[in-house]
Amino acid sequence: MQSKTIRGLASSVSLIAAGAFGAGAALAQETEAVPQTKYDTIVITGSRLANPNLTSSSSVVVLGEQDIDTRGVLRVEDLLATLPQAMSGQGASSGVNGATATVNLRGLGADRTLVLVDGKRLPYGSPINVAADLNQIPSQLVERVEVLTGGATAVYGSDAVAGVVNFIMKRDFEGVQIDLQGSGYYAENNDSNSERILSDYNQPDADSIFDGESVDLNIIAGNNFDNGKGNVTAYFGYSKDNAVRWEDRDFAACPYTTRDGGTDFGCSGSGSMPTISRFSRSGDGAFDLVVDPETGELRNYAGSTDAFNFSAGNYLQRPRERHSYGAFANYDLNNDHTVFMDFSVVDNSTSAQVGPGGLALGRTDSINCDNPYLTGDLIATFCAAGSTTIDADGIERADLRIGRRNTDYTRVNEFTLKTQRFVGGIRGKAFEGFDYEVSFQTSSVDYNELLLNDVSTSKVTLALDAVVDPETGDVVCRSALNGVDASCVPFDVFSPNGITEAASNYITVPTLRVGDTKQLVYSASLSGDLGVYGVTSPFATEGFQTVLGVEYRKDSLSLTPDDSDTTTSQRSAVAGEVPVYEAYTEVLAPLVQDKTFMRELTLTGAYRYSDYYDTTGGQNTYSVGMAWRPIDDLRIRTQYQRATRSPNPIELFSPQDIGRSTLATLPNGQNDPCAGDFDASTELAEPYLSAAQCALTGVTADQYGSIPDVTNNIGTLSGGNPELNPEISDTWTAGFVYEPSWLSGFVASIDYFSIEVEDFISQIEPSQAIDNCISTGDEAYCSLIQRDSLGSFVLIPGESYIQSTLINTGRLKTSGVDVSMGYGFGLADYNIPVPGDVKLNYAATFTDEYNIQSLPTDDGIDCVGFHGGACNNPIPEYSHRTSLEWANGNLSSVLTWRYISSVDQYTTSPTLVNDLEATSYFDVSGSYTVSESLGLRAGINNVLDQDPPLTSLAGYGGNEIDGRANTYPQVYDAQGRYIFVGATYTF
Repeated sequence: MQSKTIRGLASSVSLIAAGAFGAGAALAQETEAVPQTKYDTIVITGSRLANPNLTSSSSVVVLGEQDIDTRGVLRVEDLLATLPQAMSGQGASSGVNGATATVNLRGLGADRTLVLVDGKRLPYGSPINVAADLNQIPSQLVERVEVLTGGATAVYGSDAVAGVVNFIMKRDFEGVQIDLQGSGYYAENNDSNSERILSDYNQPDADSIFDGESVDLNIIAGNNFDNGKGNVTAYFGYSKDNAVRWEDRDFAACPYTTRDGGTDFGCSGSGSMPTISRFSRSGDGAFDLVVDPETGELRNYAGSTDAFNFSAGNYLQRPRERHSYGAFANYDLNNDHTVFMDFSVVDNSTSAQVGPGGLALGRTDSINCDNPYLTGDLIATFCAAGSTTIDADGIERADLRIGRRNTDYTRVNEFTLKTQRFVGGIRGKAFEGFDYEVSFQTSSVDYNELLLNDVSTSKVTLALDAVVDPETGDVVCRSALNGVDASCVPFDVFSPNGITEAASNYITVPTLRVGDTKQLVYSASLSGDLGVYGVTSPFATEGFQTVLGVEYRKDSLSLTPDDSDTTTSQRSAVAGEVPVYEAYTEVLAPLVQDKTFMRELTLTGAYRYSDYYDTTGGQNTYSVGMAWRPIDDLRIRTQYQRATRSPNPIELFSPQDIGRSTLATLPNGQNDPCAGDFDASTELAEPYLSAAQCALTGVTADQYGSIPDVTNNIGTLSGGNPELNPEISDTWTAGFVYEPSWLSGFVASIDYFSIEVEDFISQIEPSQAIDNCISTGDEAYCSLIQRDSLGSFVLIPGESYIQSTLINTGRLKTSGVDVSMGYGFGLADYNIPVPGDVKLNYAATFTDEYNIQSLPTDDGIDCVGFHGGACNNPIPEYSHRTSLEWANGNLSSVLTWRYISSVDQYTTSPTLVNDLEATSYFDVSGSYTVSESLGLRAGINNVLDQDPPLTSLAGYGGNEIDGRANTYPQVYDAQGRYIFVGATYTF
């Protein structure tokens, strides 16, 4: 394998030309200030006060334009995901759950992170996912990103529970800039363990591959006019990403289960198969049979060889094409008043792909016993005496559960989102010492989702009801004879390879879902220096500052599926709006300045009243902070914030219906801990739990020992809740910034954080309901479990499910410490005989607590160091990003080390093989300034092609945001070695 690795690395290097030295960019770090604007004021994220001397009471992380170039990112969510403070959000690796990209600060959920562009919020991302869509932001147009973690509702309004991400865009540009970048992934696929697993199950191995190619073009043009009174900056962007597929990565070429008592992985799959059908009698599960494709005889289903490998076709990176254009403009009416305008349009198209549709074992199909496709053996088994019914037309029928894939067609979701956003306003001097701003903002997202090649349940019912035409002797649909549906084509699921192309075409239908989101914002604010009017501490030289403002905001969304949406992936319609009136104020009070051991002592405070008059009523949010600088080198800060999040329309108004979820595979190879039998001749293992434990989940004594296992899907009753209350959070932060005068170029900060969210809006996950029911016997959990007449979780709509509707659960609390250090120096300062300057940067997060309390009566679960089950996504105890940058003249390079600590499986029945090992990634990048006009850059992320840690908990992708392809692609580098080359030309 070593030679293969060396060849792969050599190929990568050749693709980026000579010198993977990189364009320098310091690692994201806590900063005390950001570049000043042309108005000589600074507005730091987390405050609406404009003051050239202002520093934040909370830690603000700044990512600059160089950080974007260093990473070679085309998607801003990939840049944010490298921050230790950020956890996985939805992105290009996500499945069919919408087509948006999000950021998730502190792991509290993307809905609790507020996203701003130049201090103004983005609209709902889509009617499927309301979190702001980062696809609306072209990465090369970003000047910097400011990230504030912790509540900021008092300053910005609802949703800023976990923090704020503020994208500052390039404005007042003069000239023309063209930026072009190409990139892709090179995966060696040489993991011997993955090759062994695939070989054990006769699955093809993946070879080395270069895929996921992307191209990104951005043009920015700006010009001043009217003697510099105004500026217009316009931009155009185009990007295209090719797909990366599961089967093209050896670790994802089959969905994993556990074997050998949970000590090893094995391939699993779906019980609905591609060339033969699986049959079970509905009602008593009397058999689990297939028609052998070789002999044509009935035999027992063998999961290890019959299961369908659905990895083929699934995307590890969705294909995407995006067009964006827009403009920024401002004009000085006079010295005191400026009008401004922004508009942007983003067309984003992408597609998601999953395995072929078909008949799922979760539904019951009524088979007529005179069906001409039934052989004598099948009639004797399926239509045995006492097991059939007679319908109203006198037809004898057998109720069966049938599993069969329609492999002629892969299910594809094609998404198109068009975002339009306009901001306009005027700002200037109101009176002495005070400035004003009045603005209007409107945004919309038009959403289209075309689902291709899914199976119509109503057409399947008609196609299965086959009879012989008495006039022609041909096999036809009964509905074609009686005139119900003349186009019906009979569906032969009883013979190996018996499904014709015409039958496949008949049962597959396209469905369209359309929707939109809209946002309307009116705002006005007045800010200024009260010191002009004598409001100054007797111990300070600067006066108090304040902001007063009002805002009206209305967010709305709607989603409408077409009338033909009777597929297995049906989604309900939803519509609603959340209007709010708000008033806010903010104060900064310098109490002491330039005194001994009191170089600075400043208090800050903010208050906001929000009236959600149509939904959750009035809410009060506030914050208070302090900054103390005892000496010039040291600044100590602390802050408390009360924040809220009002439920959005999806959470309030979504209809409740049955969806699908997954359960983890247990050491006995099954998913339902109560499934199994004691018959050694069958494929099923013995039940994992005792009869007494299973009784808590609704299993009767007669059912125990004869329950069929669920394959991949279990039913979940999910939906909105109009009785939801707002979430309430309390955030405490305390820390210091140390910048010693005796060591020029060094800065360090340490900040403690604690965020506690009460009335957390969430649902009880199916695995959590089962685990907690078994371990506690609490009726609050056990009552959520609804088994069918067999005692199983086989997906029968309305009969078996686990209730998972949205509720105000108990609470979620997280705490830890952020550490950031940076040191820049010239190599000559240390007598090192190498030209140039060096910057060392270190940013880390130590997570001390991540406690999920599902119900107010629970003790809670601490998920630090765990994943899966109630903990869901990985919560590492420690993660860091460390970089070494070298620059000399026109040449610079950066080496980055990203580290994520180990994470174990959280469950009542752990399997060691599902523990995720500590993972390190190394990135190298560089740039060369050819001239004042031309700059080149290149780099490799994940230089060593490190595979992600693997788990069977993510084989199916039941968590559409994170867990897929046997790993967590939004947490770990799943695609392989990323290679990019770019150039910027300015004139």
